Amino acid sequence: MMPWVISAIVSWVVFYVMVDVWQLKRTIFGGIFTIALASLVDWGGQQLNLYKFYDVIIPWAGCSIFYKFGPIFTMGVLFTQYLPRSKALQIINILVGSLLYLAMEILIIQTGVAEYIHWHYLASLLVDIGAFTALTWFATTFNLAPGPDRRFRI
Repeated sequence: MMPWVISAIVSWVVFYVMVDVWQLKRTIFGGIFTIALASLVDWGGQQLNLYKFYDVIIPWAGCSIFYKFGPIFTMGVLFTQYLPRSKALQIINILVGSLLYLAMEILIIQTGVAEYIHWHYLASLLVDIGAFTALTWFATTFNLAPGPDRRFRI
């Protein structure tokens, strides 16, 4: 139970430190998109008996609402806010975001509140890359990322 709450608290502290509140009116949709995508993936993964979540507090698509509105939401908003303009940097951004999310997932597995049944870390990495690629597409297609004056330039 506590890992879900702790992950939410840590995520919101990082979010508070890094978020640009003036950009939230657009970038919040990156967080909403990420929650929707993660909810679909996690619900499907559990329906297929690929993995299981335990000690769920307030269930949302079979997972804790603290996880969905903690790490998932905050990572989606921050990823959208700091999306680079360069396609090459977007690829690097997708890989870094995927690896960071995988690290968090491994920690969740090690705490015992989630278990891989018919799943593997490499499969998660591929799904994470696909999810961050979809979020990049969503943010660029719907112009959610901050304008050129607010993004990293290289």
